[in-house]
Amino acid sequence: MRNGRKIPRYHRIAQTLRERITRGEPGAGERLRDQRGLAQEFGVTLMTLRQALELLERDGLIIRRHGLGTFVASPSIDYDILHLRALAGDLSAKGEDVTTRFLRSSFRRPDLGVARGLRLQRGDRAFVVERLRLVDRRPMSFQSSWLAAALGEEVAKVDLAVTPLGQVLTFKLGIEITGARETVAAVALERRAARELDCPVGAPSFRSDRVSFGPEGVPVVYDRVFIPGDRFRITRQLNYGGSSLDNVAPISAEGAERPNRTSDVVRGQ
Repeated sequence: MRNGRKIPRYHRIAQTLRERITRGEPGAGERLRDQRGLAQEFGVTLMTLRQALELLERDGLIIRRHGLGTFVASPSIDYDILHLRALAGDLSAKGEDVTTRFLRSSFRRPDLGVARGLRLQRGDRAFVVERLRLVDRRPMSFQSSWLAAALGEEVAKVDLAVTPLGQVLTFKLGIEITGARETVAAVALERRAARELDCPVGAPSFRSDRVSFGPEGVPVVYDRVFIPGDRFRITRQLNYGGSSLDNVAPISAEGAERPNRTSDVVRGQ
């Protein structure tokens, strides 16, 4: 009873399923029993069962994929967008089990956005390194790092499966990154990224496009990172200075807040 009133049946079903998920029965990413089977287990109609599932979905505990079934959602990673400097390093500092999986590298023509970011001429090739970040052995982000072909030829001499790209640039080639410009947008997940992240094509995701510059303002690396929307949250700590709103970041024409410095929300070199 709640305040003298009977708790609806679907609330009790949702609580039972919530407790199972908390115990890892089933675990993150695993499929729940089909709806008809759950309805029979609890002795309710499909409509009542679906009401319970809607509560769990609203709380972010499950994901319903059309034609595939209902799955336990992976826990979201929560970050302060203004203080995160490196995705992998920050996660490790929080005690997460973070690994980077080198996927492949190759020379190929970049799309227009990458070409413009690296100031390449029309038809120029570039060198791309693709990697997967995993948290507790589950894919967290898919990253493509592009470099101009001349720089790529030097980077390609190193075993990138062993040496991180950032270390190659800094310690082997002596290139210092002094600044970056980054845009983060909500997009539908592209086919290649979806395959690597084990997500449906078109699933909601964050995409970061970051250009990192050397001391003379020359673009060095263009990083494009995809993170599924159900695995990531953005948090900001705002200090207004009493009742004044003078410290609030202005809103750009596109509707995104402009932070006081470059955002490092999905950096991962």
